[in-house]
Amino acid sequence: ARLARRAPRVVTSHARSRRELDDDDGPAQLSRRVSLVAITAAVVATRAPSAANADEASPVECYFDIAVDAEVLGRVIIAVDDSTLAGARFAQLCRGVDGLSYRRTTIESIEVSEDDGGEIYLRNGGVNAFVTPGTQAAVDIIGGPSAERLVKDLGRRPHDVPGLVSVFVQRNPSEPEPEAKARLVSVRGKFETVYDAPPPPPNGTAFAITLRPAPELDATNVVVGRVVDGWDVLEAISKLPTVKDNSSSPFFQVAKSIGDKRATVAEQAFSKPFKKVVFQSAGVVARAPPPTPPPTSDESTDAEPVE
Repeated sequence: ARLARRAPRVVTSHARSRRELDDDDGPAQLSRRVSLVAITAAVVATRAPSAANADEASPVECYFDIAVDAEVLGRVIIAVDDSTLAGARFAQLCRGVDGLSYRRTTIESIEVSEDDGGEIYLRNGGVNAFVTPGTQAAVDIIGGPSAERLVKDLGRRPHDVPGLVSVFVQRNPSEPEPEAKARLVSVRGKFETVYDAPPPPPNGTAFAITLRPAPELDATNVVVGRVVDGWDVLEAISKLPTVKDNSSSPFFQVAKSIGDKRATVAEQAFSKPFKKVVFQSAGVVARAPPPTPPPTSDESTDAEPVE
């Protein structure tokens, strides 16, 4: 039987040149691909931490919904730097922890300038004790149960513009320490002297919102953030009528010197608005997830063209 002779395979010049290119440059081509993969991995590795750091460095946005005499006035949003203990504590109390938060706290005073009578800052009284409201259960608060650890951040940022939010962390060092108040009381028909404990130092939860530069706060307050929305709400509060400070009155001075409780009560009400300003709710604005970046030319695959 005759064996069929296999026809020789015809190789075109294009196929031959492509095969020769693959045979000659195979190792180089592989090396280039390996290098490209390594570069891409390095780019991704350097980008990911940068994005994370940027997210960590971005401020936390806290909000307060404020009402005046139970009538809703509006929302104030504050960008808070929680990289400090004072800022982290402020944000924690905006979120709320074990029932303790800035919710239901009030504006205690609208401080004005003695020179021109202009409003300087609003003061929120903060929380009185680090316990769950209505109980004696202690709450684990950032920075501990006092303001001692927050004092180290004094002076990081001056109160040089309106709209700053800062936490009271200590008394004014230029003023004398308050002393126990002596007063006379009648005990079984005899007058005896008793002493009332001085007011406690700031616990690091009361805060001020500046309405104009307030350098007098630099010695007592740590700036934790700034107002980014709701300035109209703050302006409306600043215009509310307040109790007049008559501490210069001789009648008040005499009453205070003899420990008359009426003078103490009156002093606590100085600069307080006649209407009740309440933070009906407090919280943190949810952050939107970061957008996915589009692929770059470095991240594209090195695919061979289709013939």
